[in-house]
Amino acid sequence: MRMEEFLEEVAKGTPTPGGGSIAALSGAIACSLAEMVCNLTIGKKKYKEVEEDMVEIRNKINAYRKRFFELIEEDARAFNGVIKAFRESRNVHEAYKKAAEVPYETAKIGLALFDYLKEIAIKGNKNAISDVGVAGYMAFASFHSALLNVKINLGEIEKDYSKEMEKKINEMEKEMENKFKEVMEEVKQKINYFS
Repeated sequence: MRMEEFLEEVAKGTPTPGGGSIAALSGAIACSLAEMVCNLTIGKKKYKEVEEDMVEIRNKINAYRKRFFELIEEDARAFNGVIKAFRESRNVHEAYKKAAEVPYETAKIGLALFDYLKEIAIKGNKNAISDVGVAGYMAFASFHSALLNVKINLGEIEKDYSKEMEKKINEMEKEMENKFKEVMEEVKQKINYFS
């Protein structure tokens, strides 16, 4: 589906694709920008020393981008499963679990992406540092958007499962706060270099 068609689908008055799919799309966009910066670094004499690192990072981020794209569809399918479970009056809790687990994976990948964004911000082509920053903001939005979708589904799941998931989410949010800050400080420092 072309981007315009996908956004038309989102805009319709149907529950899917919705926020979880958009969260995954934001993550994919973040990855594509991060890959771009890697590619703008690879093959440049000035960055010869970090070329191997950039190739490795680019390949890992490429795998994340592909997974984010799968999660766009998986999120829509998971919530369609909730609707189906309600219609059939069975397995509603299991359907909500699946609807929580898909955006949870989106958030986990978004968090993991920040380790690579930090390396790109430090080692990558300085002329593309603003693109690292945009990738950071998109990944940050992806992460928090995905968690909103996890949280709304937790209210419909048994308490033990919800409590365990909430604990994981709280830890992830703290971790994201630190990682986001580190990346953006590096980005801003390098942007000031040009001022």
